[in-house]
Amino acid sequence: MNQEAITIIVAIIGSGGFGALVPWVLNRIDNRRDPLHEGVKELLFCKLELLHRQMVDNGGVCTVEAKRTAERIYLAYHGLGGNGVGTEMRNDILDAHIQEDRQ
Repeated sequence: MNQEAITIIVAIIGSGGFGALVPWVLNRIDNRRDPLHEGVKELLFCKLELLHRQMVDNGGVCTVEAKRTAERIYLAYHGLGGNGVGTEMRNDILDAHIQEDRQ
């Protein structure tokens, strides 16, 4: 076999091995399923739930700052794999009427 054919075969075998190695390494690095991340996700959900409850109790009205806070919390929550009800609460908060400044 010539050198070029050997190089191609090694590249094919190597890329297959590399293709199997990458998901394994990424799976080991992905810590979203560990108890700490699950706990943080739950605490973020609880805070989002509290903001939603405050908005509902206030007649569907919230401040711009509450909307910003809800968005920051949701982005972290979603980044940890949270979705579903948390997404609905975030959308409700962002769709709420804005409370006028009291001066």
